[in-house]
Amino acid sequence: MANRPLTICPKSAILVLPKGGSTIYEIIILCFGAWLTGVSKAGFGGGIGMIVVPMFTHFRSARNVIGLMLLLLFSTDIFSLRYYWKLWHRQSVTPLTLGSLFGIVLASLILKDISDVHLKKVIGGIACLFALLEFLRPYWQPRLRGSGGLVETTFHFKTWQGLVAGIFAGVFSTLAHMGGLVVIIYLLPQRLGNITFVATTTATYFLLNAVKIPFYYQLGLFSFEILIEAVALLPFIALGVITGIALNNRVPERIFSRIVLFFLFTTGVHLLLS
Repeated sequence: MANRPLTICPKSAILVLPKGGSTIYEIIILCFGAWLTGVSKAGFGGGIGMIVVPMFTHFRSARNVIGLMLLLLFSTDIFSLRYYWKLWHRQSVTPLTLGSLFGIVLASLILKDISDVHLKKVIGGIACLFALLEFLRPYWQPRLRGSGGLVETTFHFKTWQGLVAGIFAGVFSTLAHMGGLVVIIYLLPQRLGNITFVATTTATYFLLNAVKIPFYYQLGLFSFEILIEAVALLPFIALGVITGIALNNRVPERIFSRIVLFFLFTTGVHLLLS
């Protein structure tokens, strides 16, 4: 049951249950995850969306999940990129993208041989690690930004440092779609400004996800059913984007993210112990 993707009725474009396959509960979780991905991207900078992959792996094959999520994430990247076209910091995007190439190749070699059980444990471990880092962000982010008189000057990374950050981002992103926090940690000390910062993360995610597509295809992580399912979930992505924009500056990110991080951590622990 866990490995069978949903299908849709072509005439009505409504998600339907395959025989012996997904339950109504699973459909609700899939739609909620797609919605949360849009909310995270549009309203809260993408970080809280990390819960979606480990959440999906509770009732899906890990390989099925990361294949589906790449299509969903790439569609949101395309939607977002048009608003930030050429506003990114090229000196940061270039080394991150080049480094991620090596990371993606390395992680693809791991995906080629790793079992689904072990892949779920890897995703669980990464989820726990990133939940802790994200939970502690209010403490380390001011230091990286240089607020409060701790660091007053902008930090300029050397090219090799950007390449190393890109490698880690590529590995984490390929295995669990959680490379975003590495990118954020790399960009914050540079104090790029809000628009440039968001534009740079958007461009980096777009390029990173685009590079992953042929590797995922070669590994057999895509199927026609997954493609149809991703298309069926796009309206929930769009609804999430609209919701995220509406919630921005209305709901405190700290409260919202704390709730999500709690479930991210507990989900990661469950995957590690299951």
